[in-house]
Amino acid sequence: MYSRQLAAAACLVLSLGFAAAEDAIITNYDPGIDCKIIEQTDHFVDYRCPGISGVDVWFSIGDSRWTVAFHPNEPTGIVLSQGFNLAHHPDLSIEWRFANGEPSAAIQRWRFFNGGDELDTGTFVVTKIDGDEVCHIALVDIAANISDDDEEAVLQMARDFADANAQDFSCENDPKWLGNPPLLAGHTHNTFR
Repeated sequence: MYSRQLAAAACLVLSLGFAAAEDAIITNYDPGIDCKIIEQTDHFVDYRCPGISGVDVWFSIGDSRWTVAFHPNEPTGIVLSQGFNLAHHPDLSIEWRFANGEPSAAIQRWRFFNGGDELDTGTFVVTKIDGDEVCHIALVDIAANISDDDEEAVLQMARDFADANAQDFSCENDPKWLGNPPLLAGHTHNTFR
């Protein structure tokens, strides 16, 4: 019985394009293929995508801006009112971080635009995942913190913060900018409470 469950789980992981590490799993999504449309109007579309350990990924796309939430049933939490002042979208690769065998945080690169032009290398956004408490907890401006083209070191800042702080971080607090502040003038993160 156990071997059949393990084989089924392995098939699911392989079918969704997961890559595993000791303390992380990376998933890649194409909402038009991997996800189900939950709601759609002329101005926005909401997708539900299969996640990890019963925690689904919810993409809401509209007005050149995205929201990404993580929840088993329906997106909730302060993350639904968090975003950036610039037009943006996240990369569709998500690095899931774990604590006690359960997803505790997600890391995504978000990219920013002015008109149709990409403005920089992006920002790593760390999102806390804990039931209904889902929120951005840390931001790392990649261009402001990269040296010698070592983007992996910048990503490691986000990983370290997620692993050390995701469980205890209160979503009542604003996310922290890690390392050097953003290079883009006027690049701000907003939380509407």
